[in-house]
Amino acid sequence: MLPRRATASASVTIGSGLNSVQVKQRLAFLRSLVLGQDATSSLRSRAVHSGAWIGVGFGIQKVLQLGSNLILTRLLFPEAFGLMALATVFLVGLAMFSDIGLKPAVIRDPRGDDPEFLNTAWTIQVARGLLLCAIGVAIAYPISIIYRQPIMFPLLAVLSTTAAINGFMSIGMATAERRLDFRTITIVQFAGQVLSVGLLVTLAYFWRSVWALAVANVFSTATTVAIGYLILPRHSHRLTMDRDAAKSLIHFGRWILFSTLVTYLGGEGLKAIQGGLLSPAEFGVLAIAYTIAGIPNDLAARLSSSLGLPVLAETYRNAPQAASSVLSALRKRTITISLLLFTGVIAVSEPAIKLLYDSRYHDAAKYIAVLCLSNAVSSIGLGYVSSILAIGRSSLYFYIMTITFVLRSIGLFAGFEFDGILGMLYGVALSNVLIFIGICLVSKRLNISNTFIDTASLIYTLFLALIYIYLA
Repeated sequence: MLPRRATASASVTIGSGLNSVQVKQRLAFLRSLVLGQDATSSLRSRAVHSGAWIGVGFGIQKVLQLGSNLILTRLLFPEAFGLMALATVFLVGLAMFSDIGLKPAVIRDPRGDDPEFLNTAWTIQVARGLLLCAIGVAIAYPISIIYRQPIMFPLLAVLSTTAAINGFMSIGMATAERRLDFRTITIVQFAGQVLSVGLLVTLAYFWRSVWALAVANVFSTATTVAIGYLILPRHSHRLTMDRDAAKSLIHFGRWILFSTLVTYLGGEGLKAIQGGLLSPAEFGVLAIAYTIAGIPNDLAARLSSSLGLPVLAETYRNAPQAASSVLSALRKRTITISLLLFTGVIAVSEPAIKLLYDSRYHDAAKYIAVLCLSNAVSSIGLGYVSSILAIGRSSLYFYIMTITFVLRSIGLFAGFEFDGILGMLYGVALSNVLIFIGICLVSKRLNISNTFIDTASLIYTLFLALIYIYLA
């Protein structure tokens, strides 16, 4: 027989060595993860839960995206992907050209929970969406002439309606991010994507044309907006224009407007240039490579913006002295995850492309590794960019994005002249190294830099590049 004390100890011990208190704590964590948590939870706790939901949502989204992508490549020709990718480039451009940072403003502004402030932001969002739709329809015909693709006229006109629909998205999406409620956001996005993928595959099977992609895109946008109103926290949306709120939004957003313009030019805008240099089929294959190589970068960007921005904004509001340590902790985890994903994608890209895609898309394999290396360098500095926005230095963000656009453009054109598509990708990758060094210097002046993380991350990426070049 065990002594009394040993018996008591054994009575609270579970088979794996966990005692009853630890079991209850883990069950409570799982329950809060699934059912959500209240706003009184600590910032660290909410950040952990949000990070978990972002990871879950990201994983589900990419599985659905890649799964549907594999099906569509067997139903559609590369030209269809090229045309859709080119149309998307211009729609993204329209959205970014008119972006005045409504979501970041709601996240960081002290009035971010005030109904008048929120309704003013939503009113501006609606007006912006309708304006974007009108501009998209107006430029559709000239773009079809410039690219000598007549189908771009009706295609862009139909896709432009997504801007108007998106304008009516519940402002609850922004407030949910402010409160780090990514459980609800993930559910909204997941429901919309599942319905979209189902329709997309069905239409592609029967239509076998780019119109399947366009119609499914419009349907997906409308579905996501509708689900948002059903699931997101209730808010009485009404058209309002509060003078002080509008002034605050415009003051913060004026630099965001310019910043997103040059961000587009240095990102999606480069694809518009590539679309002019390449045939639709070549651009379609490159679009497949962008989709796969973008997986790790998308996760890093989502963690840095969706999680990093609200966490840093709340830290700067409540405990600014802890901002540097919080940023370092976020970057350490984000960079580690993204670099491991980049390594994995580079390792499996060539055999995976040859196994899963037919011969028309095999050229994508040689582009993916270069894109991954380029994106890896870019992802290291994302945390600094979020921090710059969190402290309200939107003008400094504009200057960084301007330099990014200039350097990437030079790298793209010089690389294309030297070695075609691969040279173009290598040129942008080298530009990203210079951009990262510049961001580190700016962050050092703001006293938010972490030299160890920066150096270790860059060395790892360069080492990975050397291994790839040697093996290739």
